[in-house]
Amino acid sequence: MGRASITYSNKDYESLRQELLGRVPQLTDRWTDFNESDLGVVLLELFCGVGDMLAYYLDAQAAEAFLPTARQRQNVINLCKLINYRLDTPVAATTTLQFSVSSALDADLTIPSGTVCRARLDDGDVEFETVEGATISSGGLSVEVGARQGVRKTEEFPVTGERGQSFMLSCTSIAHGSVRVHISGVNWEESYFFLESGPESRHFQVETNDLDVTRIIFGDGVHGAIPVAGDTVTVEYLETLGSKGNLGRNLVSDVVTPIYHNVVVVPLGVNNVISATNGADRETLEHAKLQAPAELRSLWKAVTKSDYKALAEGFPGVAKAQVLDANDCANIRYYQVNMAVAPDGGGLPSPLLKQELAEFIESRKIITIEVNLFDPCYRPVPIDAEVFVYPTENPEMVRMRIEDALRQYFSFDKLAFGQSVYFSDVVSLINGVRGVSHVIMFSPQNGIAIGPGQIASLGELHLDMRVAT
Repeated sequence: MGRASITYSNKDYESLRQELLGRVPQLTDRWTDFNESDLGVVLLELFCGVGDMLAYYLDAQAAEAFLPTARQRQNVINLCKLINYRLDTPVAATTTLQFSVSSALDADLTIPSGTVCRARLDDGDVEFETVEGATISSGGLSVEVGARQGVRKTEEFPVTGERGQSFMLSCTSIAHGSVRVHISGVNWEESYFFLESGPESRHFQVETNDLDVTRIIFGDGVHGAIPVAGDTVTVEYLETLGSKGNLGRNLVSDVVTPIYHNVVVVPLGVNNVISATNGADRETLEHAKLQAPAELRSLWKAVTKSDYKALAEGFPGVAKAQVLDANDCANIRYYQVNMAVAPDGGGLPSPLLKQELAEFIESRKIITIEVNLFDPCYRPVPIDAEVFVYPTENPEMVRMRIEDALRQYFSFDKLAFGQSVYFSDVVSLINGVRGVSHVIMFSPQNGIAIGPGQIASLGELHLDMRVAT
């Protein structure tokens, strides 16, 4: 007798139950009561329930082995690590600070790197620190310098001399790329992998798990040097607020670090002349699932337009990018790439972000390519409409729903560079709001074409609410 066929795709409770009940007559003719009250049926249903749960867990574990279907953050971290991609921890916002004195000094005034300034807000203070030194020249009144949001933290750990020693940091919101390690006054260099590290290479790794716990890991003496027993590991990093560090202009007002001139503290004024932008929370799984394969396809080198886009959008603090054009000169075989970039959270990228992104692209591009970075152009789309609501609805409540729906439609995260706004989409959106009978549009009356380097945004909003009769 041949083996009975088994339908392996029927793994849910009801399918298992029907499958088992259908096989009972093949096994015995004495079991004829299939009511739910029958003890045999009760036991059979219990086994079906257990089988359903086991099948679910087996499928779930199998799904975790593939990047598109993985749902647990730690598994996504591990899978991305296999292709040399690391999920971003929170990204610190950047801005430009302007330091000023009330009257000119008779000598240069040096403002050192790491000078801390503060914005006093109702819900708490927000600190920034300068990323490089600056000088107010003799006779000058002000100077501008880039700054990054965050509070400088320092932790120390004793070295035991063990192979592969690791240390767990206490902070769970460490700014991406801000970790610095010093041992006995010597700076150690961060490395993604120890594969190319030699026995004397002063390298360390930074690993952050799904719970945002960060560890500093050292080598085993074969790949990466082992710190000498008895030394002290000093770890410095920035504790950042992520997206909460994106502040408007003219909010940073206090200089926390004293600045001296001829052994006298100089009263300095400070102000952020541009908004603090590109601050972001830890990378989402959805972004990692899209970005990791894109960077893998580029092989971490910028050659094609898609390579430039993938590498730029993978840079911490950059939300979206678009290559505007790629012009070539036939005479000297010289190429130029123009690219617009928008920071996380919207707005304009800070000069510091564009500088760091340019340095990153410079290390990835072909040597004959010149890359120019441009700010995004936000094109407002005005909405003017006459909205008719059902008699049973409150017009003001319907107005609030429409405004909320339009704000979501035109939100920065929903629209890409060059994504046009279609008249039919706007009408359909408003008509789909609960309580709306119909709508008459006055503006726009046609689709709005959004050009390269432009991102649509919600412009002036005017809604004339009327009750349908």
